[in-house]
Amino acid sequence: MPSMRRLKDREVKVLLRDIASNYPSLRILESGKDFDEVDVGDDVVYFVDGAPSIVRTKGILLPSLKFTKVVESLPRVVVDMGAVAHIANGADLMRPGIKEVRDSFGKGGLVVIVDEKFGKPIALGLAQVDSEEMRGASKGKVVQTVHYVGDELWKHSAK
Repeated sequence: MPSMRRLKDREVKVLLRDIASNYPSLRILESGKDFDEVDVGDDVVYFVDGAPSIVRTKGILLPSLKFTKVVESLPRVVVDMGAVAHIANGADLMRPGIKEVRDSFGKGGLVVIVDEKFGKPIALGLAQVDSEEMRGASKGKVVQTVHYVGDELWKHSAK
């Protein structure tokens, strides 16, 4: 497993500023004391007080799928069980796999993809269309998957 590195105070300030600008709910991390990072290839998992809280993938900062408190606050897209295996292998979400689009969001917004049976988060993705267009569509790619259960970031989220 890659080694963990403690962030310096100035690195923490930059990280918190960058993540809070996109996800105000992550301001709760400002009370964290210890910030560590683990490099995972070109990506990074950030731990706050020992918990995997933030990931950087493809240059984008996101909450970790394991940061339940934040993930549960994101707009949800519910998928049928047939889509789960594909999403859990990193596939983008195609419209036919969607059972329900909850909440409202814009194109480019971060959404959590959950399975229909248990309602468990299986991936985070960037909406390729807004919520209304997604509801009305019948085909095509609607969410670009950026972080999913079982990916390298997920695997390296254990301390």
